[in-house]
Amino acid sequence: MPAAADNPTGYWESRPIVLFNNRLLASAGTCWNDDAALARGWFDDRARAADRAEARTLLAQEFGDAPSFVLKDPRLCRLAPFWRRVLDESAICAHALLIVRDPMAVARSLAARAHSDASRPAAVVSPARALLLWFRYVLEAELHARGLARARLAFEDLLADWRGALGAAMTQARLPLAPMTERAEAAIDAFLQPALARQSQPEADPVRPETQDEEDRRLLAQSLYRRLVSASDEDDVAASCRAMAEALDRLSAACRPLRLPVAPSGATDVWGEFALHTLASLERAGPAPRLHTPARPPSVLFLSGAPASVGHVYRVQRAVAALTESGWRARWQPLDPAALPDLPDGADQPRMVVLFRVRWSPALACFRSTCLQRGIRLVFDIDDLVFSPALMQAGHFAYLERLPHAVQQRWHDHAALYAKALQMCDAAVLTTAPLAAAAAALCPRAVVLENGLGPDTLAEADRVPARAVAGGERLRFGFASGTPTHQRDFATIVEPLVRLFDRRPEAVLTVLGELDLEPFPQLLPHAHRIERRPRVPFDGLLDEVARFDVNLAPLEVGNPFCESKSAVRCLTAAALRIPTLGAATHPLAQAIVPFETGLLARDAADWDAGLDRLCVDHELRRRLGTNARFHVAASAGWEIYRDRAARTFAGLLRATPPGRDSAPGVPRAGVDAGFGNSP
Repeated sequence: MPAAADNPTGYWESRPIVLFNNRLLASAGTCWNDDAALARGWFDDRARAADRAEARTLLAQEFGDAPSFVLKDPRLCRLAPFWRRVLDESAICAHALLIVRDPMAVARSLAARAHSDASRPAAVVSPARALLLWFRYVLEAELHARGLARARLAFEDLLADWRGALGAAMTQARLPLAPMTERAEAAIDAFLQPALARQSQPEADPVRPETQDEEDRRLLAQSLYRRLVSASDEDDVAASCRAMAEALDRLSAACRPLRLPVAPSGATDVWGEFALHTLASLERAGPAPRLHTPARPPSVLFLSGAPASVGHVYRVQRAVAALTESGWRARWQPLDPAALPDLPDGADQPRMVVLFRVRWSPALACFRSTCLQRGIRLVFDIDDLVFSPALMQAGHFAYLERLPHAVQQRWHDHAALYAKALQMCDAAVLTTAPLAAAAAALCPRAVVLENGLGPDTLAEADRVPARAVAGGERLRFGFASGTPTHQRDFATIVEPLVRLFDRRPEAVLTVLGELDLEPFPQLLPHAHRIERRPRVPFDGLLDEVARFDVNLAPLEVGNPFCESKSAVRCLTAAALRIPTLGAATHPLAQAIVPFETGLLARDAADWDAGLDRLCVDHELRRRLGTNARFHVAASAGWEIYRDRAARTFAGLLRATPPGRDSAPGVPRAGVDAGFGNSP
């Protein structure tokens, strides 16, 4: 291949073989800059027989009867199984030399192609997409080369000391290194110039500091790079690469609509950023813990203080099902605060007890003493920021404003009792990072386990008939309120809704559940366009939400109570392929990719624009809904949630010593999102 502006000393690949490899990738439905996995059946397809025959002809044309030769092409990382079979059929002994380069340098090199007209079509400006391509190529090269005589060679080591680096690699790969003449060594010295590492060091950008997501993906890539170039445990490297490749394959399959081609000049890439964020979360979680054998699985007992709540479904029932599928002995029972259950002895004794929405009581204090004596870990779980009396007194909990003073006082008292129960536990499992940050001030360890879909949610959603909006038919915006606590949240969108009704006669509103519309007289002129639906049991929610065309999730942005609430209001709609227009609170901003899986609103102007856009743009609604379905499957589907739940509770069993003394009011350790956090 000829030299180019981004590679002035030449590529050294065989041009006919590169063109042939491009045709192979095209026949597999992909190309060099596509990170999608190759279909497993492609390598074994009968059409490959003719391809292998052509490959053997190419080898003869390019290398003749040379006793040894080098195939160099990055596409071999992906096509190695094909070429290994070609070499076997040609009775050619194959060795593998994996040249590994710093991923950030690779990203900068791909971006540099945009500076030249000739190389611009092959540029990858988006750092996220470039790093994702690096992961795909490196992971597949590492896995496909297993079983060969092989070695890894760091590009940077090659430039620093090519004699030592190449000699060691050739020995490891069991390749004889022929004696070199002085002329040959001088030629190599002249060729391997320091300027070849021109992309190794980034230029400082004093204007825009690195974001947390950028730092996470950089650290993720460099962590794998360091393991590859300095690994002493090959089995550990192989297991890590296999797990990461399988995770990337699952994400690619689940999020196919998000995996759109990126223009060479495109600096942002939603799919790349989402995939790397998810891989970073899995990497932080570490390998699946081995805490038990089939003969002695770990056991956990959930005690639910709110068994009739929707939160009980997400935090107790689904956790029990997830742990049971993961090989645990898990069960739950409703809690009587005045008479906690007796704990069994012996093999039936749980190693952990999880308290969901449980307030402190003298009986709970005695129960805690029993757990301490027996070495049983006590874990607190709650899905709302209702353990802060100060927060309620500051007026952030709007629901209280409508209650009699005596009832308000009871809520304040309950908040103090929740806080006291949280403080006496060994750890806490929370739904969001802001909620965990609040709990971390009271509890030794606070971890995040986000809510997820149930084992049958997606299948059940597919059985619900999809609503199709015909031309001229009214478009239904839906607001679902499972409790009467969302009055002030809904108030944030009343004026935008009125303006929408004034502008768009086709727009209607469905209110599902508990919401009092009397405080909003400005809606009265449009009362005929507002449909009221009664609150339904949780198992009837899919059928009701399926009546929406757009799901509305208003919350008070900046209110600590709202900023701590999870993104469950998006999950059901996403499973049904319904886009959400939601407030830009921290959890919703983590769950919604703007203009890819939904829309976010920070103020009334955003609500006006979002409502109007979704009302008139049918294609946008369809695309957002389709993407939302794949996004929720990949980030909160049952398999994803099940794995996170098992990792979260296994991590607590490993890391949390039971019975750590709690001193009221003493600040605690920070949030640990390492086991259960998701994108």
